[in-house]
Amino acid sequence: MTILLIPGIGTPGSIGQSTSNSYNFSVTQYQIIRQAMLDVGALDGLEQPTPEEYTDCSFKLNMLVKQWMGKQDFAPGMKVWTRERAALFLAYTKYFYQLGVTGDNWAYATSGLQYPQQFNAVLTSAAANAAQPVIVVASTAGMNLNDYIGVMVGADLQWSTISAINTGTKQVTLAQNLNGAVTVNAQVFNYTTKAQRPEVIVAAVLRDIYFNDTPLKIMNVEEYESLPTKAMPTFQSDPTAILYETKFTVQQPNGALYLDCGGAQDVTKHLHITWLRSVQDLNNPGDCPDYPQRWYQPLVLECGKLIAPMFDCEWTQTLESSRQSALAIAQEADPEVSSAYFEVDNSDPYGP
Repeated sequence: MTILLIPGIGTPGSIGQSTSNSYNFSVTQYQIIRQAMLDVGALDGLEQPTPEEYTDCSFKLNMLVKQWMGKQDFAPGMKVWTRERAALFLAYTKYFYQLGVTGDNWAYATSGLQYPQQFNAVLTSAAANAAQPVIVVASTAGMNLNDYIGVMVGADLQWSTISAINTGTKQVTLAQNLNGAVTVNAQVFNYTTKAQRPEVIVAAVLRDIYFNDTPLKIMNVEEYESLPTKAMPTFQSDPTAILYETKFTVQQPNGALYLDCGGAQDVTKHLHITWLRSVQDLNNPGDCPDYPQRWYQPLVLECGKLIAPMFDCEWTQTLESSRQSALAIAQEADPEVSSAYFEVDNSDPYGP
């Protein structure tokens, strides 16, 4: 009898003395596709997918990961996995905003700052005239070249990008000239990265510069359309409710957010929004799926079920049972934790 000794395992009957101390097991797009093909019998253990087979299976896999993303009732844990937070800056006469990387001022992060400082806020220390691109601020800390920058001009924010920073004089040069005069102690905001388009908006608050929050109602379309003055350009107010429509196409990559007023009366306040993002595409063989580890097995098995007809392979009851079991376990992982409250109704049904 030949005994196979594997390094790190020892001889039969011995007890392991250590664990791996590793927690980062992952899979790649290629591994998911090849394993799915092995499961359905489209490959044997020594074969690799052809380029055409790989392209077709990758197409199916990407449709799958997009179908499973951001669905609030499909898998509770996915709501936690894809949850993000971002800040939407408002305008004085604007009630419609595009949320996405090519949209309005939908701030996700600022280089050098950590959450919850998703953007930098500072005041001007000197007045600035219209038709010039330079402002002087109290501090340039937290500012970066090419950051998006909003400067309070009158009652509104003028947005541009930072083209130069002089840390000595604390002068900041904008990519465009100011369209109005800037006073001393005018509010200035800057951020580096815009957020992705939300799949779903979970919660939203109106937040001021002191981090005081006012909850906002998330409306349905009937509630929004019944508002009589929502688009009136002279109706400035603190928004109290929003409507969000995801509206994704290749031509329209941004979501659509509507306020319940014609514009924000105080643009130093912003919307702090909690949202569910899309999962990332699988573009290359070495790309890891943008899913928790518990979803690796369901992705393999679901991919196998989708590609089996392409190879005239049988999807067996054993594979279907494994798929259902793996999916059920993943769907119940990392659920949202919430509180439930019950209150006794002491009202007299026979009273006045």
